[in-house]
Amino acid sequence: MTLMPDDEPELILSPAAIPLDEDFLPMLSGGEVPVSPARAYLLSLNSPRSRQTMDSFLNIVAGMLGAVSLDTCSWGSLRRHHVMAVTELLRDTGRATATVNTYLSALKGVAREAWMLKLMDVESFQHIRAVRNLRGSRLPRGRALPPEEIRALFAACDADDSSIGIRDASMLAVILGCGLRRSEAVGLDISDVVTYERALRVLGKGNKERLAYMPAGTWQRLQRWIDDVRGEKDGPLFTRIRRFDTLTNDRLTDQAVYHILQVRQHQAGIVRCAPHDLRRTFATTMLDNGEDLITVKDAMGHASVTTTQQYDRRGEERLRIARDRLGLT
Repeated sequence: MTLMPDDEPELILSPAAIPLDEDFLPMLSGGEVPVSPARAYLLSLNSPRSRQTMDSFLNIVAGMLGAVSLDTCSWGSLRRHHVMAVTELLRDTGRATATVNTYLSALKGVAREAWMLKLMDVESFQHIRAVRNLRGSRLPRGRALPPEEIRALFAACDADDSSIGIRDASMLAVILGCGLRRSEAVGLDISDVVTYERALRVLGKGNKERLAYMPAGTWQRLQRWIDDVRGEKDGPLFTRIRRFDTLTNDRLTDQAVYHILQVRQHQAGIVRCAPHDLRRTFATTMLDNGEDLITVKDAMGHASVTTTQQYDRRGEERLRIARDRLGLT
């Protein structure tokens, strides 16, 4: 689909995007490289994870619009009917409503930057801005782990008497007991342990810092990792361990957390789960214990209670109990 302002949208791919008028492109201080609205939008995002996600989304959209990448796409030529056609194509490929709306948010952000860079007139920007989010919902993704699976998961770690077993148990306990994102867990340094509060200083989305208070079991596992293996030297809280129990000062990655959980759940013989399911388990358990939504929201580092509600997995269990009580036949 080639970006031409006056054409109707074509749901086909074209070999290249239509270039903007070169005289209309603002220049950087060097006078050679034009400012990219997509890059400007990515730089406006606070979270590195958000920038990575939106970078991927915009490259996908750029391909749909006939460009090689987001850097070669003529974003200033974007118009309302192009945006609507993209969202329709995305929905037709089976993407969830929330995912399509995230793409739409990215396109609106790029359009805003294009307008501010004088690559798009205000009327075209306002028309794109007025495109409504798709409506509808899907069943919530992920699950909350029941107590028996949690016990099995940690039993698998405890059965490994190496330094890796102690590290894995500590890290998973921190994610589960504090409701952390995996990026937050691997981003922790030893200096982020607030001993007198039995808490962790966590840097979350939007560059927002919070204290994550650890339950007794989490604190004990973390203390064992620090006292028996890691020590208190400066650096990442959770580090890589090479062969023969060789401790390094290399920070674990997000992908490493995913791999560690996959290994441990296989050893535990439990149903497949993802690191974010540990976060869902944290939220569901707190709500099940009678904590109010505001408390859970703050503990998880959410900006909105609406986001926190999406982590509540108690509804399915209530429906199962209601079903078993019916006895209509």
